[in-house]
Amino acid sequence: MFRLIAKCTVVPCALLLLTSCGYGSSSSSGLAISVADAPIDTANSVNITLTEMDVTGQGGIHYFPFPSPVTLNFYQLQGGLSQFLIDANLPPGHYSSITLYFAATPGTTVSNITFIGGGTYPLVIPNGAPTTFTLPVNFYLTQNGTANYTIDLDLRKSIFPDTNNPGQYILQPSLRIVNNAEAGSITGSVANTLVTSGCSGAVYVYSGKVTPTDVNINAPPGTVQPISSALIGINGTTAQYNFTVGFLPPGLYTVAFTCQAAQDNPTRTDNISFISVQTTTVVPGQTSFVNLH
Repeated sequence: MFRLIAKCTVVPCALLLLTSCGYGSSSSSGLAISVADAPIDTANSVNITLTEMDVTGQGGIHYFPFPSPVTLNFYQLQGGLSQFLIDANLPPGHYSSITLYFAATPGTTVSNITFIGGGTYPLVIPNGAPTTFTLPVNFYLTQNGTANYTIDLDLRKSIFPDTNNPGQYILQPSLRIVNNAEAGSITGSVANTLVTSGCSGAVYVYSGKVTPTDVNINAPPGTVQPISSALIGINGTTAQYNFTVGFLPPGLYTVAFTCQAAQDNPTRTDNISFISVQTTTVVPGQTSFVNLH
């Protein structure tokens, strides 16, 4: 059996119970998958459609086709929020990868982006480009055991204008996956004095102690790139700008604030200035606090 969210674009959404693959609960274990996102500037809705998931293990590939396409508004899943996607029964054993199947065919609007101020555009995966994206994992399910993972879709790295067609945007999913049992988060504040007039503010997070750089999906291998990012929002109680980046594996991180996030084109190198940089350590199950000033 697996559970799947019904088709929706808002959170929360009703759960639909289904039976799949003939694995009885007496001989199966559970894998629960949720999804989250690192946001994109200037948008207020990013609907992306999934059609299937598969899990590869020592017993082969286990397919979980969705009975109908599942559309999620990933823009709502930022700041440490996530949406439950599927709870799949699997036989005990070792598992090495999880694959998501995307629906974003040119000429359709099943996946789309709406910008602040209006304008909705199709999100398309160009003909010939992959529509399935595989994430490596390494876990062992014991008899009646469970595993819980969150897949983060980084919208900042995944969506960019189609230079050949101004009426649509390219979707090139940039994904990472984290074991929820090992994940922590970073939250904090940005000094009001840093958020000047015209500021397009965002916080970028990098693995290790590094010099922060802009997002560039075409950068050479080994180039420093953010692992995630977060938009800032004003706290109505404290009148401070706050941010949260969730679902981070344990380790040392560099946290950097820029007012030029909207100028960061993910397909090229941009001269983005970071005006406050701090380091912090993420511990599983805990939240690290950072004040950028």
